[in-house]
Amino acid sequence: MLTLVLFALQNAATPMLMVRGTEGMTPVPLVTTPAGRAVRPDLLAPAIPSQVRARANGHHTLSLGGIDVDLTEGVPFARIGASVIPLVAAPYLDRGKLYVPLQVVSELLPRYATNLIFDTSRTELRAFAAPTRRGTTVFSSRVPSPVGGPLAGGGRTTPSRIKGKRIVVVDAGHGGPDNGMTGPMVRGRRLHEKDLTLAVAHRLTEMLRAEGITVLMTRSTDTLIALADRGRIANDRRGDLFISIHVNAANPSWKNPQGARGFETYFLAEAKTEDAKRVEQMENEAVRFETAAASGRGDDLSFIINDMAQNEHLRESSDLAETVQRSMARVHPGPSRGVKQAGFVVLVRAYMPAVLVELGFGTNPDEAEFLADPASHRSLARALTDATVEYLQHYEGRVGSSR
Repeated sequence: MLTLVLFALQNAATPMLMVRGTEGMTPVPLVTTPAGRAVRPDLLAPAIPSQVRARANGHHTLSLGGIDVDLTEGVPFARIGASVIPLVAAPYLDRGKLYVPLQVVSELLPRYATNLIFDTSRTELRAFAAPTRRGTTVFSSRVPSPVGGPLAGGGRTTPSRIKGKRIVVVDAGHGGPDNGMTGPMVRGRRLHEKDLTLAVAHRLTEMLRAEGITVLMTRSTDTLIALADRGRIANDRRGDLFISIHVNAANPSWKNPQGARGFETYFLAEAKTEDAKRVEQMENEAVRFETAAASGRGDDLSFIINDMAQNEHLRESSDLAETVQRSMARVHPGPSRGVKQAGFVVLVRAYMPAVLVELGFGTNPDEAEFLADPASHRSLARALTDATVEYLQHYEGRVGSSR
């Protein structure tokens, strides 16, 4: 105890992170940078058993609390499994030691390692011997419920009421002359993305309103809305969340395009994979149906993505995308293709947590049958509803329900 007091007196001018674990308490100095405070994750031990392993090409793995966090020098993102999480600043090396934003300790680790909590008032990270439960729900993306669980068949959970007044903007992709993805004949009708997205959007709207949430649809009929205008509509109504609904299509040049299947959820950031770039290009092609005035061709997409007003929502958008992906896994027969990122025009103007959901591949005959079934519209809408409620509960638990 005396050692801690002397250490604190000697370092009174240095901000400290206190790490309390099963092996005692360790004070860890924080470094102030232009982007905020940073910390050396290797110093979390011995209070909390942890290890930082340097790998090739500036990659590092932080192992702590039963999870592995992949970090890269100069890249403001972290990866846990298939999840990509935006960081407020990039990790960096100083004298051979890795430094990461305090966000990694204060938000990311407690979110994924359920035996960790962070006390903001004390700037203290605490570890427990056994996993802790947050209320009645453990917020973890690592173990999704099996297909046929409580949400299967359009059944519903019993989430607590949302305390604040929330507005969710539901965006049915494409519309009017823009059919979007065109699939096979199903039950005597040609499958068009614009029809599927509108059907699910209507179901989602009904279910969200039943939860006491105010809903604004960017389109409620078969009409064309400019991509840039969809986000502006959400901003004008001061939406809390923006959910854009789409259906995927396989690249005809793939070895087995009809075999592609599964669902994925995107948030706005630079596309990192060729497949994400393919989906980005496919969904952004809708601007060819818009007039020059409506399409906003003078906008520099890369500039807007990096705009501070958009960056502040990246972390929340990533959280929302992960929650949607987990919920969809409970009802969808196809594989989860994970959370991804891309520069979708429809998300650029939505200055709020925003995601784009690809419900499945309409070009796959079996998945087309699933997507065309009204019962599937209900189950998919229920999964999106439960994801929205779960996210809002989590959000209100962190920031309160002042609205």
